[in-house]
Amino acid sequence: MQGTIGSTNTMGVNSTRDTASQMTDKAHAGIDRLSATAHSTVDRMTSAATSAADRFADGRLMHSAQEWKATTCAYVKEHPMTAVGMALAAGYLLSRLTSFR
Repeated sequence: MQGTIGSTNTMGVNSTRDTASQMTDKAHAGIDRLSATAHSTVDRMTSAATSAADRFADGRLMHSAQEWKATTCAYVKEHPMTAVGMALAAGYLLSRLTSFR
């Protein structure tokens, strides 16, 4: 009778080990996929940050801002009443959007 109980217990232990092994394998595969995805995301973010830093360092971003400012100033000098009207309209719209009624 003891042989039957012992062999049943051994089969249960082996079954539990097999199940644990399968779960571990699945967990490793999932972690590997997550790691690869995270690595890819970090690489893309690094590339984007490097590109932005390069543009800023080259002065292209500052140059664009200066060009925009110069263009705006020239437009305001050529069309002062239109510029005032646009500023009033923008201010009105902004106040309507931010009012808490």
